[in-house]
Amino acid sequence: MSDSPSPEEDDDVPTAELGPLGKLRDLWKVEFDNLRWRVMICTLLMRMLPQGRAVKLRTSLLRGIGVHVGAGTRVFGTPVLQSQGRRPLRSRLRIGTNCTIGSGVILEFGERVTIGDDVVLHDRAVILTTTHRLGPKKHRAGPVIRDPVTIGNNVAIGAGSIVLPGAVIGDGARVLADSVVNGKVAPGVTVTGIPARPQRSA
Repeated sequence: MSDSPSPEEDDDVPTAELGPLGKLRDLWKVEFDNLRWRVMICTLLMRMLPQGRAVKLRTSLLRGIGVHVGAGTRVFGTPVLQSQGRRPLRSRLRIGTNCTIGSGVILEFGERVTIGDDVVLHDRAVILTTTHRLGPKKHRAGPVIRDPVTIGNNVAIGAGSIVLPGAVIGDGARVLADSVVNGKVAPGVTVTGIPARPQRSA
């Protein structure tokens, strides 16, 4: 196997040789290349609104930055929107009709997130599409991988729950509070725990 540096390592060499200005330019590129100014402005405006109020205005702000949001959907808090790449937000995040989004919800859409109709995301629910493969012992965070998340119709995601990349949650399913979904949830099933499993009947 060759010991020649990877393309990523090659990119780092000229920066060191350019001195402080080159380093500053490189830092700017790393930190701000993927910054979406409209998302940042939308978030700042939402934070000025009282929690639990101005739900129609919050929804309109999401539409204003290009997110597909269905009629009747209400946003009660300021969602944390995390996106990478240049693809339009409309192609990355789709929220259906008559949905309810609680306070402190995190929506990370490095890949596509599809949220069906009549879905409730309770406070502090987290939807993730980006993670790392398990790397070697010296560096456990391996290559970045992205998988879309699909949430069906009439689904409830409990407070503090986390939906991991690649998850598919079927119509009518319920994810109880503080659960972690890392795979498929069958339609109409209630799941709980870490990782989430079907709830046992009493």
